[in-house]
Amino acid sequence: MARKPAAKPAQKSKATADTTSVLEWIAGGIGLLLLLLVVGVIGREALFGDRSPPAVLVEQVGAQAVPGGYLVRIKVRNDGGRSAAQVVVEGELTRQGAEPETGEATFDYVPPGSSREGGLFFTADPAAGELALRAKGYVEP
Repeated sequence: MARKPAAKPAQKSKATADTTSVLEWIAGGIGLLLLLLVVGVIGREALFGDRSPPAVLVEQVGAQAVPGGYLVRIKVRNDGGRSAAQVVVEGELTRQGAEPETGEATFDYVPPGSSREGGLFFTADPAAGELALRAKGYVEP
């Protein structure tokens, strides 16, 4: 019995097997450029970024009557270079002839260059007295 020669597998032409399309090169170049950009920005921020402590500022953005008293809406802004966690804000409402009333709120996390909003509750109308707002403290995250 005579043996038949084994069939050779079909070979791709050398021109199609070794070339990469222009579109693939463009996509790869854009991906590399984006990767280098992200690594550069993160590296620059790590080496030369603002390392100043948190600079927490508190401001009143509104007040309104609510059942049982008054709500004073506040905004906490961090103008420093580092994050602040567990930021405690106190508001003290003083009225002539009455004991001062205090309200307190804690903000979980305030990153640098950002702000968070919250509120303080009082039984007396804040418009009838003087409201002093201040950040009492924070912890480093």
